[in-house]
Amino acid sequence: KSYLHKEYDMRKGMTAEYFDMCKREIDAMRGRDPEGRRRSNAGHGWQSNDGIDTSPIFNKLMREIRRVVSDELMPYMGAVAGTSSTDMHNSWANINYTHGWNAPHLHNGCFYSGVFFIHADGDEGDFRAIDTDHKIVSNFPASQQRIWESMPVAPKTGDLYLFPSGLMHMVEPNLTQKDRYSISF
Repeated sequence: KSYLHKEYDMRKGMTAEYFDMCKREIDAMRGRDPEGRRRSNAGHGWQSNDGIDTSPIFNKLMREIRRVVSDELMPYMGAVAGTSSTDMHNSWANINYTHGWNAPHLHNGCFYSGVFFIHADGDEGDFRAIDTDHKIVSNFPASQQRIWESMPVAPKTGDLYLFPSGLMHMVEPNLTQKDRYSISF
């Protein structure tokens, strides 16, 4: 789901100005804790500790994530829209500098996970979902539709990706001179 440049989402305040404000807050967090933490962030990058969901700057973003889960994801899973609540177990900020990336990983202990891109032009490395289920690799039957084992997506500012927490995923190296900012949860 992309939030930038849509009239509906602009009315909700998901604007370029809002994403710039979130980016400045992430920069301020990095200034207060320059070391951050090391989890999946490999190479050159910074990752905050958990707790983004408790910061007032990110309240609007967290409300929208909860709304999308309740009104869009849960009905897809078979629940009635608006009847479920979302509990954020943890959320954190990421900055991938030049050559920074996030190694393949899972988010164990959760039902669903996601990432919201705060600042990305789409050329700083793909978000990649990696299918780890074993398959028979063959050209037979020839009529069988091919299934992707890995799916890359070029993230842009305002993109929200939700996925089962058990899905192996990564963010490819940033080969540009621009920093990519995101919130993971």
